[in-house]
Parts: sequence; C-alpha cells; structure tokens
Amino acid sequence: MSGYTQSQLDELKANFAKGVTSLSRNGEQVQFRSLSEMQQLITKIESELSTTLPNRQHYPQFSRGT
Repeated sequence: MSGYTQSQLDELKANFAKGVTSLSRNGEQVQFRSLSEMQQLITKIESELSTTLPNRQHYPQFSRGT
C-alpha cells in the first residue's frame, strides 16, 4: 500500500503547474530544489498509486447478429 494519497498528488501537480517549488501542508513546509525534483516525485507517486488501484480494463464485445 502506498503512503501517498490522490489529494497529495493533485496538490503537488497544481503547484508544479504554477512553478511553485515550495508548499505547506498541515504545518509542514516542503521545499524542492527544482521543478525537475518535483516531477520525479510526481512520477513516483503516480506509479505507486496506480499499483494500488484495481485493474479496470474493459474489453469490447461485438456480435454480428444472425
């Protein structure tokens, strides 16, 4: 199970889009060295969250009818 939540990922992505390299959450201040470092963390969180979600692939079915 991942230690990250979807809301944390959303917040990180929002700050990344703004170009902000520091954020504060629950009284804790986090300062990233660069946007590149933030992108690496976003990729890591996305990877961990995707492994915790169930596989939801749907396969279409077709019938020619008779």
